[in-house]
Amino acid sequence: MVTVDEFAGLRREVERLRAENARLSRLLDLRGQDAAPAPEQLAAPVAASGLATMSSPARDKLALFTNLFHSRTDVYAKRWENRRLGTAGWSPAVAGG
Repeated sequence: MVTVDEFAGLRREVERLRAENARLSRLLDLRGQDAAPAPEQLAAPVAASGLATMSSPARDKLALFTNLFHSRTDVYAKRWENRRLGTAGWSPAVAGG
């Protein structure tokens, strides 16, 4: 069971945390604003015009991969296979990692 002194200490801690939350809200300028995400943040991303599908030729798939990882010279495509499920594909891999 909580003693009167422990209860008083907990109330002081709650008040301190509430004051800190108010201070941080002012710092972030979130006071009075809705913190819920905007509708465009909830929507699924729109497919890029350079979309590659399973039926796309290899050059289109490579172009998409190169476009996505153009600034990463240490990233390359690595083939994977799952023989148990009979699936295969390509995933990004990092050189030396």
